[in-house]
Amino acid sequence: MVEEFAAQATLSIVIPAYRSQTLDVVLESVRELQAEVVVVDSSPSELPELSEKADVCRLPQRTPPGEARNIGAKRMRTDFILFLDSDVKLTETSRTFIRNQLANPEYDVVCGVYRTDPQVNGPIAALQNSVLRYRLLRNAHNRDAFGSASHMLIRRETFEQVGGFNPALMLYEDDEFSARSTRLGFPITVDGGFEAVHLKRFSVWSLIKDYWVKAFSGFLARRRYASVFKGLDMNLGSTIGLTWIAGCLLPVACVAAIAWPGASTYGLLVVALLFMAPALLWTTVLRGSSAQSKFLSFVLWPAIGWSVASATSAAVLVWLWRALTKSIRELADWICIGYRVISRSGMPVQIVHYVTARCNLRCEHCFYKETLDAPNPGEMSLETMNRTMGEIGPTLWHALAGGEPFLRSDLDEVITLVQKNCRPKVLSFPTNGWYVDRTFEITLRTLQRMERGNLIIAFSLDGPEDLHDEIRGPGSYARVVQTMERLRPLKALYPNLHLNVVTTVMPQNAELAPDFIDQIVKQFRPNAISINLFRYHSESHPPIPLEVIEGYEKATEAYRSHMEMGNLDFYGFLGRRALSIKEFLQKELITRVAREDEFVTPCTAGTLSYVINEDGTVAACEILDPERNLGAIEGTQRSGKPLMPLADKGIPVVLGPVGGGSASSDASLSTFRELVQSDKAAALRTWIRDTECRCTWECAMSTNTFFSWPFAGNLYRQLAKSLVVKPGLPVLAETGMAKSEN
Repeated sequence: MVEEFAAQATLSIVIPAYRSQTLDVVLESVRELQAEVVVVDSSPSELPELSEKADVCRLPQRTPPGEARNIGAKRMRTDFILFLDSDVKLTETSRTFIRNQLANPEYDVVCGVYRTDPQVNGPIAALQNSVLRYRLLRNAHNRDAFGSASHMLIRRETFEQVGGFNPALMLYEDDEFSARSTRLGFPITVDGGFEAVHLKRFSVWSLIKDYWVKAFSGFLARRRYASVFKGLDMNLGSTIGLTWIAGCLLPVACVAAIAWPGASTYGLLVVALLFMAPALLWTTVLRGSSAQSKFLSFVLWPAIGWSVASATSAAVLVWLWRALTKSIRELADWICIGYRVISRSGMPVQIVHYVTARCNLRCEHCFYKETLDAPNPGEMSLETMNRTMGEIGPTLWHALAGGEPFLRSDLDEVITLVQKNCRPKVLSFPTNGWYVDRTFEITLRTLQRMERGNLIIAFSLDGPEDLHDEIRGPGSYARVVQTMERLRPLKALYPNLHLNVVTTVMPQNAELAPDFIDQIVKQFRPNAISINLFRYHSESHPPIPLEVIEGYEKATEAYRSHMEMGNLDFYGFLGRRALSIKEFLQKELITRVAREDEFVTPCTAGTLSYVINEDGTVAACEILDPERNLGAIEGTQRSGKPLMPLADKGIPVVLGPVGGGSASSDASLSTFRELVQSDKAAALRTWIRDTECRCTWECAMSTNTFFSWPFAGNLYRQLAKSLVVKPGLPVLAETGMAKSEN
């Protein structure tokens, strides 16, 4: 049920513009609404002075209209936003409609239709407007109908819930938004009373070109976001569909009639029938149009049909080519990863990158806790990060951690650089889940950019609400729950999104850990649960308390039981089965190390896995003492600027003062490749091997389990067994390895 406002709702207007010639007319048409207006302009030259009519936001380069709308919407705090194209003029009817909606809101999202204006639109534009009007109104009340963003009135909260327009799309962004909005529970309404005039005039060639471009882009968009578009009704109707087919067949029929003279009579009859097909549009699609527009359909509609068919064919070829090149690149990435595993060259397949030391919480077990309030050196610059990620190249698993990673103000840009250069098979974000809207927005944008790979958002939960808040801070449990529920609908749209839970067994929660695993499964049904063992953060440390180890073992058994019963969404494809088996092999190894303080497996830290700290220092392992760091990556470090918008909303951002320079314990500055292939790195790898490290760091233990024999052999044997036992259940028994096998 739509909320009713006690007083008239407030309105703002966002107009994306690029070389607009009609902006003055559009702005004049909205003047009576007395709303705040922002024009988001990405034209190469500045617009005329508009300060009296609108606030102008200048963008340095041409920007997709969806992204321009997003930028404008972020500046608005009104109840409703009216998105209006720079060539769409409101009529008195539409202004009345908007006033009525503000006085008594009936819709969360409503779109309008075009009205043909004889003084503005020629017969060709009138034909185009009639087609679009028919498509929008044919099934206006269909829950799966699409809407146009040319003039769209939307509740601001709804716009934020949906996540705005897809910034990756130059065209078809309104259809993608319609599909996503509907799937997320906000269906689009099309109202015939919300009329506007499309000021664009068409020539024959420009209309055909417009259909070609939109058909081409539409096919590629629907293929790339197939899960989002699933079930969307494009409202073509049988009449439009049949006449388009006729338009496609007409050239073929003409050629056939000429090529086979003997069948000329029949050929000419077919040609005549196909030529007359546009007349079917007159009583439906073109009803109310001028006679001139109707007769133009005989010429234009076959051309439009042929244009759509050829554009779709071209898009299919492009899609196939892109799929082929992506597959080749994917194969090349796997070959590179495999070579690194076999050669042990020192180049990583796993990266843990602390993108920021900032955090809004002060968790009892955090290794940053003692340094959070001390001066920090800032964060690695985007320039340095771009160069570093390019050197690293393809990775198997890439974690962007912190601190709280979502506190980094340019995290979106950081993700873009990682995706572009490293193309990780798994991209992971461990988070405390405090920043609900920001986590949703960045997760959605990341998914929209991902063409391959899986995205894991790992939420920290350490016990029931009272205990969790005691460990992490008041209100933190409720925030995690809110953020997980906010992201959950995205799983239906993006199958590569996985919502996991990370829980650390420590003295405070060891006794409750097994029962809490049951609670996590029942309440959240995550894709997977990472159960971490409390650990000290140095090479030398006292023994882990026995009750903590026992709690860890019992929690692991509870998790195993839920996996065997199929209570989690973890399984599905071969890679996930391998991960599931690895999880329990890894946990048994960690338990042996903790109980017996023994060397159980060669360590791949410094060989296949590395840690990059927020200040650019590179380490083989986060547990090693700082003097064993390999050095710092050369390049500028940015001053740690707080994420002020969050602080403005009353969200605590407790940050230490920013110092200057790098915090590296080693004075050397070099590139990442030089650091990991240096003599110091080689010596460190030898030291790790000879020392027979006995740590319980779960990240290094993951690569140890995957790529150290005989554990990897055991993993892959069990994986093979799981494929022939029963579909949803890997073989989880007999994961322990005898000491003699080491």
